Amino acid sequence: MKLSAEQLEWIVREVVRRLQSSAASARPTDSSRRLAIADRLVTTETLRNKLEGVTHVDVISRAVITPAVVDLLRERQIALVRNAGR
Repeated sequence: MKLSAEQLEWIVREVVRRLQSSAASARPTDSSRRLAIADRLVTTETLRNKLEGVTHVDVISRAVITPAVVDLLRERQIALVRNAGR
C-alpha cells in the first residue's frame, strides 16, 4: 500500500491531534495531591502548569517518561508512580 502525500500529511496531523488531546487527560485527583496522567508519552509539556501542590504523579505502567520529566520531578521532589496493570 502506497500513501499519497496528502494521506501521509493527514495521518501525521491526526496523530498530533490525538497526542495533544490525550495531554488534556492529565487531571489532579483527590485531596492527596496526586496527578494522574493517562498518556503513553509524558513530556514536560504534558506537565506544564499542572504540578502546583502535587506530591505524586501517577502514570500508566507502559508510559514513556522523558529524561527531562524525571529531572523535573526529582528537582521538585515529586514521586513518579507507575500503576501496574494499565
